[in-house]
Amino acid sequence: MQGFSLSVATGFWPMLIAWVYLITNAVRIFTYVPQIVVVWRCRDGAPSVSQLTWGSWVLSHITAVLYGALVVFDLFFLLISLVNLLGCGLVVGIVAWRRWQKRRALRMARRSRADRSAVRAV
Repeated sequence: MQGFSLSVATGFWPMLIAWVYLITNAVRIFTYVPQIVVVWRCRDGAPSVSQLTWGSWVLSHITAVLYGALVVFDLFFLLISLVNLLGCGLVVGIVAWRRWQKRRALRMARRSRADRSAVRAV
């Protein structure tokens, strides 16, 4: 069984690609923060956030984590994939929670109106 590796290919182009991959994914971690903050503050269910899009990114990061862990045994790739999974997963989870809260509030408001209508009818 092969162990995890942190080795980087040698040569100018492989090294350049490895560094660009590192930098773009390090910056990407910070790009999740504004989206997480916006959906956290959103009280109307975040209707402009596509759960299909963010959910597909979660799925792609899950497969990347599995690929890094079970196929290429690359710890560096695995860690980056895990961080990206966490960022996307937080957005998906918060949006789902906010939408559940909105549906619950609407149900309670309807129930309250129905109760008031029933009291007036008596």
